[in-house]
Amino acid sequence: MSVMGCFKGQQCKYSHAKAADDGASTQPSQTTAKSRLRTELETGFREWTFLIPRQNTPSQVVKIGNFFKMGWDLASKEDTEIRQQIIKKLANDEGLAMIKALADEQADSVELKTRLCTFKDRTLPFFRTISHPDILSSLILETPLDTICTFLFGPNGRRASSLFKATALALGALACDETAKDEELTSIAVTASLAVLERIVELNQVAQVIADFTSIVNDLSTTIPEHLLQAGSRSLVRLRQRLGVGTAMPLSGGCPPQQESHRPVFELGQDFPGALSELGPRHDNDHADIFDIKILPTTDEIQSPRSEYLPSSDPTKHHLPGLAGLLDRQFRLLREDTVGQLRDAVQIECKRLTQPANIQSPSKRPNNGVRNIIYQNVVLLRLEFDRKRGLQVVAEFDQPPAVAKKGAKEREDWWRNSKQLQIDAFVCLASSTGRAIFFSVCDPTPTPPPKRKTGGEEHEVGSTGRWRVSDERPNLFKHADRATLMLSPVEDNSEDITWIIGHLGKAHKLRQSLVEFPGVLLPSFQPTLRALQNMSRTLDAPFAQFIASDRQHAEDVDIPAPAYSCRPGFAFNLETLTGGEQLRLTPGEPFDASTLGKKCTLDDAQQLSTLHALRSCLALIQGPPGTGKSYTGVAIIKALLKNRNAATLGPIICVCYTNHALDQLLEHLVEDGVEQLIRLGSRSKSEVLQNLNIRQVSKDLKSTKFEGYEKYQLYEKLEIALGEIEGLMPRLRNPAHWSNVKDHLENHHYDHFQHLFGRGVDEHGFQEVRGKRFNVLNSWVKGAPKRIASNRPVPELVNSDLEEMSGVERFVLHRHWVQQSTRELNQRFLHVLDSYRQIRDSLQKCHQELDLRCLLRAHVIGVTTTGLARNLDILGRVRAKVVVFEEAGEILEAHTLTALLPSVEHAILIGDHEQLRPQINNYEFQSDNPQGAKFSLDISLFERLVHPQARFPKLPHSSLEVQRRMHPSIAELIRSTLYPKLQDHRSVSTHPEVDGMRKRLFWLDHNEKEDASPSNLAQSFSKTNAWEVEMTAALVSHLIRQGIYRNEDIAVLTPYLGQLQKLKQRLRSSFAIVVGDRDLEDMEAQGLEDDSREETNASKGIVRKTTLLDALRIASVDNFQGEEAKVIVISLVRSNDERKCGFLKTSNRINVLLSRARHGMYIIGNAHTARPVPMWEKVLTTLERDGNIGQSLALCCPRHKETPMEVSKPDDFSVFSPEGGCNRKCTSRLSCGHACINKCHSEALHNAKCADKSVKDTMVDYIMGSTYAEINLDETPCMVPSCGHILTLESMDGHMEIASYYTVSDDPCVENSIIGLKSGSLPFSTSELKNCPMCRNPLRNINRYGRIVRRAWIDEATKKFIVWANAQFVPLASRMEQAEAKFRESVTEEQTLKSGQAKLSSALAKISLEPVRLLGSRAQQMKVVFKACRENARYKESYRLRSDIQKFLSEVDEAEQPISRIHALVQDARNHRGVNAQLTDVPSVLQVRNRLLATALLLRCDYAILFDFITHGRGTASGKNMRDVRLNLAFHRKDCEDMIQESRSRQQPTHEVEGRLYWARFVALERGRSASLSDADVGALVGRAQYELELAHDICIAHPSQTAGMLAEVSEAEKMLRDATFYAPVTNAEKAAVYAAMAQSFQGTGHWYYCANGHPFTVGECGMPMETATCPQCGATIGGTHHQPTEGVTRAGDMEAEFGERRGR
Repeated sequence: MSVMGCFKGQQCKYSHAKAADDGASTQPSQTTAKSRLRTELETGFREWTFLIPRQNTPSQVVKIGNFFKMGWDLASKEDTEIRQQIIKKLANDEGLAMIKALADEQADSVELKTRLCTFKDRTLPFFRTISHPDILSSLILETPLDTICTFLFGPNGRRASSLFKATALALGALACDETAKDEELTSIAVTASLAVLERIVELNQVAQVIADFTSIVNDLSTTIPEHLLQAGSRSLVRLRQRLGVGTAMPLSGGCPPQQESHRPVFELGQDFPGALSELGPRHDNDHADIFDIKILPTTDEIQSPRSEYLPSSDPTKHHLPGLAGLLDRQFRLLREDTVGQLRDAVQIECKRLTQPANIQSPSKRPNNGVRNIIYQNVVLLRLEFDRKRGLQVVAEFDQPPAVAKKGAKEREDWWRNSKQLQIDAFVCLASSTGRAIFFSVCDPTPTPPPKRKTGGEEHEVGSTGRWRVSDERPNLFKHADRATLMLSPVEDNSEDITWIIGHLGKAHKLRQSLVEFPGVLLPSFQPTLRALQNMSRTLDAPFAQFIASDRQHAEDVDIPAPAYSCRPGFAFNLETLTGGEQLRLTPGEPFDASTLGKKCTLDDAQQLSTLHALRSCLALIQGPPGTGKSYTGVAIIKALLKNRNAATLGPIICVCYTNHALDQLLEHLVEDGVEQLIRLGSRSKSEVLQNLNIRQVSKDLKSTKFEGYEKYQLYEKLEIALGEIEGLMPRLRNPAHWSNVKDHLENHHYDHFQHLFGRGVDEHGFQEVRGKRFNVLNSWVKGAPKRIASNRPVPELVNSDLEEMSGVERFVLHRHWVQQSTRELNQRFLHVLDSYRQIRDSLQKCHQELDLRCLLRAHVIGVTTTGLARNLDILGRVRAKVVVFEEAGEILEAHTLTALLPSVEHAILIGDHEQLRPQINNYEFQSDNPQGAKFSLDISLFERLVHPQARFPKLPHSSLEVQRRMHPSIAELIRSTLYPKLQDHRSVSTHPEVDGMRKRLFWLDHNEKEDASPSNLAQSFSKTNAWEVEMTAALVSHLIRQGIYRNEDIAVLTPYLGQLQKLKQRLRSSFAIVVGDRDLEDMEAQGLEDDSREETNASKGIVRKTTLLDALRIASVDNFQGEEAKVIVISLVRSNDERKCGFLKTSNRINVLLSRARHGMYIIGNAHTARPVPMWEKVLTTLERDGNIGQSLALCCPRHKETPMEVSKPDDFSVFSPEGGCNRKCTSRLSCGHACINKCHSEALHNAKCADKSVKDTMVDYIMGSTYAEINLDETPCMVPSCGHILTLESMDGHMEIASYYTVSDDPCVENSIIGLKSGSLPFSTSELKNCPMCRNPLRNINRYGRIVRRAWIDEATKKFIVWANAQFVPLASRMEQAEAKFRESVTEEQTLKSGQAKLSSALAKISLEPVRLLGSRAQQMKVVFKACRENARYKESYRLRSDIQKFLSEVDEAEQPISRIHALVQDARNHRGVNAQLTDVPSVLQVRNRLLATALLLRCDYAILFDFITHGRGTASGKNMRDVRLNLAFHRKDCEDMIQESRSRQQPTHEVEGRLYWARFVALERGRSASLSDADVGALVGRAQYELELAHDICIAHPSQTAGMLAEVSEAEKMLRDATFYAPVTNAEKAAVYAAMAQSFQGTGHWYYCANGHPFTVGECGMPMETATCPQCGATIGGTHHQPTEGVTRAGDMEAEFGERRGR
C-alpha cells in the first residue's frame, strides 16, 4: 500500500492527492468526494474481478497474492456494497477455485520462511476478509460465507486440516520472530485465523472426531503467547468446547477454590428426564437434552399420565453440571410455568371429548391459574394460503351461549367488547382422536401482492397469494348459530398439516373443541425458550464461572475487570462525571475518589456504585426505593459512552422488563444529550422516542444493489412457489376427485390409465359413447359383472386387468388409488411449503439486514427482555460488549441469561431484590410457597447472586443509601423493616403537608368485610371490597377539592385487579382515569371485562390510555413499581375473619406498596386481617407508636384549621366537608365582588368560582343575542347541556318547540311551569331530532325535554326500521321469483349430467325406495324434504332462501320493533319498582306491513318447494318416480287461515286473496297423498277450497286495483282442484311491477307518504297516488286519485331522505 492507501500503489492511474485545506470546503464538495470515492471503489472491484483467471488458464499465471491482498484492501473500506459483492464472488465457482489454489499452494510449501511469507501475503488477507466483523455479522451474507467455509473444510476436512496446520506453524513463527516488532499485526493474524477456524468447525460437526483439528487447537494454545491470544480468546474457548479439548478456559477471571462441604441429607430417588429415567421416556417429547424438546406440547405429551421432570434450584442435584445444568433448569421450569398449564388445560378438554356427548363442561374454566375458554363443535372447513402468513385454516364452531338470541349488531358488539379470539390470540384445537394442534388467530383479510413499477406505473405482481374457495371471509358474528375464524398453525409440523388436510369438511364426525388462552401470547415465552435451547448447544454465555458455579465454598468471589479494560494503556475517562475535568480510572490500580467527590453530582453511595460498575465485569447495584437507581444507571452509561471508541465497545444494550421502564430510561438518556440511540419494539408510548424506533430509522436507509438483486430473485422464487401452492389447493380440498386419480394412474399405472382415460374425457370426467355420456371412473367402479366374485389383495390388483375385477375389488383398488394419490399430494404440498418457508425466511433476512446496519451504527440500543429474545439473532451480530439491566430484580433469570450475548464482556445489573420479584404463572414454583421453594423460579439472577443459597459464593455488590422520594415518616416504614441503612436526603424533610388532612400518613382501620367471591369463575381469583371503593372515591374527591393537587399528583393503588376494575368504574364519573397497559392486559387475561363499553361515546372518552401526566392514575401494586406520586391512596381489600391477607403477605409487595408516596400516604384496610403477616406487624407497630392509625380519619379545613372533623365512612365527607373545607358557609367575596354561596372550601377553588371573561362574553340567548354577563340568572335561568354550551331556558324552550307538546302555565308567578301534556307526542309527530343550536350535538340528558327527545328517537328508529325492512324484502321477493323459475325448468338427464349432478348418491338411491311422510309443522316438513334431497343441487339455494325469509319474518315481528322493546322495558321497570298498573295502550307505531308480506312470501316459498318435490324431487336421475310421498298439510292451512283473518281485520284485500289462494293450493297438493285423511275428509277439504276460491274471486272483483292480476291465479287454482292437475304458480305481471316499483322507491325517487294518523306507506309509478286503499296499520284511507293524495295524506320527506342515505351508503 502506498499512495493514499490505494491497493495499486504507485501504478494506480488515478490521482489520490488531497485538496488544499483552505477552510472553504462545502457540503457539495464533500458529496462530490464521496461520489468520487465510490467510483474508485467500484473501479477497483472490477479490476479485482479481472484477476480471476478464465477457464483453462495455466495456474502459474494466476496471481493469487494480488487477488487476496486487493480483496482485503477493498473489504477494509467502509463500503457495505463492495464487501457484499466480494463475498458473493468468492462463494461462486470462480472464487472457490482461487481459494482452492490458495490452499493447495500452502500445502505444497515446505520451508518455514516460505510458509510465513505465503501466510502474510495470501492467507492472512483472505482470513481477514472473510472474518471482517461486518461480514461475519451480516444476515444476507450468511449463506455465501457458509459456502466458503464449507468448501475450505474440504472432503473429510483434509483441505482445512492442511491449511490450518500451515497456519499454526506460521503463527507460531510470527509470534516468536524477534524481528517482528508489530505485535498488533500478530494479534490480528491470530484473531482472524481463530475466527475462520471456529466458523469452519461450527459448520462441520464431523470436525469434532478428526484428530487433526484437536492437534491444531492445542498447537495454537501452546505456541502463541497468552497476551497475543487475548483478542481471540473467545474463539479459542468455543473451539475447545466444540472439540472437547480439556476444560474450556474461562473468558475472564478465575474460579474460586473448591471446598468440601458435608451435610446430613435424606435423598429421595429422582426420576430424571428422557432416557435417563429408570422407567424410560415419559412421552415422545421427553428428552435429556433440552435442545431436542419441542416448545409446545405434543399430542403424546398431552396424553401422558406421568409428571414432568422438574429440576430443583440445588445445582448438586442436576443431571448436568455448570452452565449446561443452569440452562437446563431454567428451560424446564420456564416451559412448565408457561406451556405446562396450557398442556394441562388441553388434556382436560381432550378427556372430556372422549366422554359421552351429554357430559358438558363450562365455557370458561380456570385451570391452575390459567384461564381458558372452550368453543364447542369445531369443524375445520377448508385450507387457505396467504402470501405473507402462509398456510391458514378456516374453522367453524358454535356461537357461545352468551350471544344466543342476539341480533347481528349485538353479536358484533359482544365479540368486539369481549376481546375473545382477537388477532394473535393463542388457541388449541383439541380432537376426540387425541390430536391437539396449536394455532394463532389471524386476520382474515388477505395480504395484497407487492406492487412494482414498470414504465412509471405501479402494478401488482403475481397472484394474490391466497387461494379461496369462497369469497366470504370468516366472521365471528355474521351468523346466529355458528361463527367462523381464520387460524394459522404456530409450528411447522408436517404431521399436523397432514392431519388437518385429512380432516377437512363437515363429513368428519369428530368431536372437536377450540381452547383459547386469553392473555397468553406465544411471542411472550417462545423466543426465550428457543434462546435457552440454542445457548445449551453453544454454551457460550459469558461469566459462566460466576453465574453457574456448582462448587460449594464459603469465601466471597472477586470479580475481575471487563476484558476490554485490561488492554495495555487503557483507562476510563471520567469527564462525564466530573463536569469536564480530566480524571482517569485504570482498573486494578489505586484511585483517588476525593477528586471525583468534589466535582460529581452523585452522592457518595452513587459514586461508589458507579466506580464498582466500571471496575467489575459483572457488577451488581442494589437500590432501595427512591435512591436514584435510574439516575445512577444513566451516569454509568454516559461514562461508558465517553470511552466507547477507546474500548471499541460497540452499542451498549439497555435491557428493561417493561416498556414503560425502558421508555423512561431512554428518555433520560436523550435529555442528557446521548445521540445515536435506537429503540427496538413497537409498544413505546413515548413521543420523544417515536423517531428513534428501529422501524422509523431503517426507513431512511437504502438497500444495496446486492440486497436489491437478492430480494428480486427471492420474490421471483416466491411467486413460483405461490403458483404451485395455488394449483395444489383445489386438489387438496377434494383428494378423492377423479382428476387426482387420473394423474396418479398416468404417472404410476399407465396401463390402467390407458384403459380408463385413453379415449379422453371432458373436464367433468365424462365420455360420450353412442350419444350417451357417462362418468368413466364411477361407471368402472360400479359396473362390475355379476359373474365375477373374486376378492384379491391390492398387490395382485395393481397389475391385473381392470375388466376382470369384481365389484369389491374395484372398490378396494379405487380406494387404494385415492390413498396413494392423497399421499403424493400431501408430500408434494409439504415440499412446496418448505420451499415457501425458506424463501420467506431469506426475505426476512434481507429486510433485517437494514436493521442490522442501523444497529451497528447505534451507540445505545434499548430493548425489553421479551424483545431481546425475539431479536436475539440480529442483536447477537452487533458485537455489543456492554449490557445494562434496569430493575434486574424483577427480571426472570431465564430472560437475563438470554440477554448475556456471547460478545458481552461487561454486564451491569441494577435493581432491588427486596422489591417485586419476577412474575410467574404457577404458584407451585414460587419461593414463598413451601412446596415451591425448591424451585424458586421467581428468584431473579440478581437476587440469586446477591443472596445465594447456603454454601454457595456471594458476589460483591454495592448499595445506594440515600432516598430522595419519601417524607421521613413514610420512609420509616421500610427503614425499620427492610433497609436499616437507608438515609433521608435533606430535601425530603421539606415536603409540604397534605392539604385538607391532619396527618400526612394514616391507616384508616375498618371492619367492613370484603365482598363474597363472584359466581363468575373467571373473576373468582380476584377480590373486591365495595366499602373501600366508596371510601377511596370519597377521599380522592376530598383531596382534589383542595385545589392544590392536580389529577396526576394522586395515585390509587390496590393489590387486586378486581378492586382495580371497581375503582375505575367508580372514579371515572368524576375524573379522567389512566390505567397502565400492563394492568389492562392483566384484566383482560383474567376476564375482568370493562363495563364502560355500555356507555355513550362521550363517556367512553373518559377512560383511555394516555401519558401519566394527564389524569388520575389507578394501578395494581405489581404494575406501579418504579413510579411515584405526591399522594398515594391504598385500598388493601382483604377483610375477613380468617385473617387471610392474600397477595400482601410477601414483604416484596408490601415494600413496593409503602414506598411510592412522596408527601402523603393513606391506607384503607383491616389491620386485624393484616397483622398476622410479620412485616405488617412491624408496620402497624410503627404506625401505632406515632399515632398514625385509627378508625376515623382526621380532615383539616384549609380556612378554619381549628375545626375538628373526623370521617369514618364515605358519607361523612359530604356531611363534614362537602366542598373540601368544613360545613360552614363561605364568608369571603369572590374576586369579581359577588358573594360566594357555597360551603367552605379551599382558596384555590374559591377564586375559581366566578367565571372568567371568555365565559361572560359567551352568547347565551341566540334569539336576543344576549351574553352571559348581560342576563340576570334569577330572572332568566340558564342550562348547560353535556356539550358545555350555556343557553337560556327561554331560548331552549323555543328551540325545542315545547309549546307544541306541553301546556305551559300563563301565571307569571309560575313562569315556565309545565302543567299539562298536549297531543303532540303522538307517533311521527316530530319533524326532526333536536340538537344543541350552537354545536348540533345531541340533547340527551336534559330531563325537561326528555319526552320530546325520546319521542323523536322512537320515531327515527321506527322510520329506519321501515326503510331497512323494505330494503330487505325486495331482494327476497326477487330471489323467490328466480327460485320458481328454476323449479319450472324441465329436468332432463342430460341437463343433470352437464351440471355435474349426474346421479344421486348410493345412500339416497336406497332411501328413495322408501315412502316419505311429511308430517308436523311446516318447518319440520321442510327439514325432511331438504334431508332427503341434500345431494340435489336444485334445493340448496331454496333451503338458504327459506332460511332467509324465516329469519326476516322473525326480525320484522312486532316484538322486535323499537317501540315494542321500549314498551317492554318500561313495563319491566314498573314491575321492578312495584307499580302494578299495566301499560294498556298498545303502541300504534307498530308496523305490520312487512310481516304480512313476509308471511305471504314464506307460504309461497313452502308451496313452491313442496310442489317441486312432489313432481321432480322425489324422482331419480333417470326420471323414474320411485318415491311415495304422503302429506298432512294441516299446519299450512292453519297459517293461511291466520293470515286471512288478520288481513280481513286490517282491510288488506291483497293478502287476504293470497291466503285463500294458498289454502286451496295446499289442498290440491294433499289430495291423493294424504297421510291421515280419509277420502271423505279429502272431499270435504276440496269443497272448502272451492269455497275459498269463490270468496277470493269476489274480493278481486270488489277491489280490482289492489288485486290486479290475481284473478288469473284464482282461475289456475280452480283448474287444479277441478282437473287434479298441478300448475306451478307464476308471479303475475302486476305483482312483478309492484316489486319493481318498490325497488325503485328504495333509490330515493320520492314515493313515500303518511296516512292521516302518521303511518308511512309507499306508492310506485310516477310518485303520485292514482287510487285509494286502506292503511294496514289503522285502516285509514290512503292513496288518492288523479295524482292527488286523499284528505289527510301528507308527503313523507324524511323517509325519502332516509332512502337517499341508504342509496348513498
